[in-house]
Amino acid sequence: MLLKPEVQKMEWGELTVFLSKKYEKKAFIDAGVFKCEPGKSLQLHTHEGGDEYCWVFDGAAIFLIDGKEYEVKAGELIKIPKDLEHRSYPKGKHPFTSFFVVCP
Repeated sequence: MLLKPEVQKMEWGELTVFLSKKYEKKAFIDAGVFKCEPGKSLQLHTHEGGDEYCWVFDGAAIFLIDGKEYEVKAGELIKIPKDLEHRSYPKGKHPFTSFFVVCP
């Protein structure tokens, strides 16, 4: 089945969600593409239902996870354990784009 996900314009960039399925006891699966513009970022947030995996495929990003910074470049994958406060933003003057999956 061919799916045509909608690109959502956000104040920090673009979000395309391919899959969002909720299960019982706070568990869920989300998957999509996140594009963040220079000088922008999501607010700090957590995922109670599962770990998040982000594969950066364009640009470079700084991931702030539980107070520690990690630089992630195109071709690299980072795991964000559930319940840890985090956010990410572009490193430098160019946007970054990542594929993300949040799952139990």
